[in-house]
Amino acid sequence: MKTLLLHFSLVFCALSSLQSRTWTEAQTGRTLEGDFVSVQGSAVVVRTGNGGTLQLPLARLSEADQAFVKEQGAAATKPAAAKADEKDDVKKQLIGTWDGFMADSDGSKHGDIRLVITADKITASNPQGNREMGTGTYKISGKRIDATGTEGQFAGKKYEGIFDLDSKTLKWCSANDNPNSTRPTKLQTNPQAGQFLMVLEKK
Repeated sequence: MKTLLLHFSLVFCALSSLQSRTWTEAQTGRTLEGDFVSVQGSAVVVRTGNGGTLQLPLARLSEADQAFVKEQGAAATKPAAAKADEKDDVKKQLIGTWDGFMADSDGSKHGDIRLVITADKITASNPQGNREMGTGTYKISGKRIDATGTEGQFAGKKYEGIFDLDSKTLKWCSANDNPNSTRPTKLQTNPQAGQFLMVLEKK
């Protein structure tokens, strides 16, 4: 058992520089980057940056990783048409004007922000100063949302995030555009990890 755990820990260390989903070992906090492939028995199969695959014991992963795997498994059983309809429905709910704030790590208000979301782009502005901050494209997949800046101060920058959409409330947590920041696993601002949360209401 100790040998298996040691191997698992070494794998997390060796692969931490790859660019994809960040997986976390619950007991040690060690991480690796890899794409979800499938579930085989009690392990999740992950594809690493070099094209190889690893089997990670599901029980040893963080609660967020286990929830993600469960979500992927449920999504895989849905017909393609149902998946497309679900994605279109979410996008329809996102389209509109959203006013809200940037949150501090304790959830308190840090600064105002407005997002105008269309079917293919997002425009961010400061509603108080009526100042446009930038425009970008976006993609959604499950509870993930990735934005790429195309205009303004965000041009050329990429932001990997997660979101929760409940009626007219949108919570969007995103990573900053820097090599040390990874996709959040919680809807919470974390300055040390370069992750910020926006809390918005639809107008």
